[in-house]
Amino acid sequence: MWARDSLPPAMIVFLVLDIIAVGLRIFVRTHMSKSFGYDDWAMILALAGYITLCALTFVSLENGYGADTVDPSWDIQKGVKFFVASTLAYVIVVFIAKISVALVLYRIAVTNKPIRALLIASVVILTIWTTVTTLIVAFQCTPLPVAWGEGTGSCLPAYVLANTGYSISAMDIASSFLYAGLPILLLKDVQLSSKMKASVIVVLGLGIVSSIATVIRLKYLLDVGKLKSAVGVEASNAYLTTFVYSITELGLTLFTASLAALRPLLKYVPFGNDTTQGYSQSKKKSELRSNMGPAVKLEDLETTPSQEHIIPQGHIQKETQYRVDYANV
Repeated sequence: MWARDSLPPAMIVFLVLDIIAVGLRIFVRTHMSKSFGYDDWAMILALAGYITLCALTFVSLENGYGADTVDPSWDIQKGVKFFVASTLAYVIVVFIAKISVALVLYRIAVTNKPIRALLIASVVILTIWTTVTTLIVAFQCTPLPVAWGEGTGSCLPAYVLANTGYSISAMDIASSFLYAGLPILLLKDVQLSSKMKASVIVVLGLGIVSSIATVIRLKYLLDVGKLKSAVGVEASNAYLTTFVYSITELGLTLFTASLAALRPLLKYVPFGNDTTQGYSQSKKKSELRSNMGPAVKLEDLETTPSQEHIIPQGHIQKETQYRVDYANV
């Protein structure tokens, strides 16, 4: 029951965070940097998919999916139907979110052909993988309405769905660590201010946290593989448990991918100023000024058109004499 109770607040939190983050990203790209591109369209599509995913899950829970007790007002078949739809939406939205992250990195690696080739290869693999897993989820029962108890037919064994979940998690983890590590290669030779380095570390750290959520989900996928049947209350609880981490991982992915585009907003963060560099430059300027001799007030200068008295006598520290000889050519 903890999974059923934990899903609604988790979805609400990440919906709020993701809508704010993507909204700020759109504002920055359209009004500040004037660089709205295809990666931003992909992120908007991913956010729309995430909102749809959460809406489907909310409807499923409202109709008693995964509940230990039965309420006469619940439509259990409707709850199962919407959860199957949310599972299918999850597979597709994860793919779109990963594509949006890959497009951001592709945009950054404009002069790095090897990394761009690696990103293209990863997108191709993700596309093939997502197509296969989507078909497995969509045709887990024949006909599909059998999955929510309508009609008669057959369904895939629970271990097949568990293996599909393993494959999704494996690809998710591999792509997450790949996309979290590539910025390190892209920025290793770039000189950044302290606040910029801090922002990069935060974004990469959150990206790794989303991968950790996926790793934890693997533990509960093992429980799904041990199910005797792919339907029923026990199966529903197992699916919901894995779904808590799925919602968390996907929400963090959208959030961190949007944070990477908010760099222009750092100048409005007062505690992010790089005071060390400013102090160093100020100190150098002070030392340079002290080597130029004593300061001269403007009122001490003689008002004469001659340039001999621009600086009062006795204040010139170096005198240079020139000698010119003429010879007959």
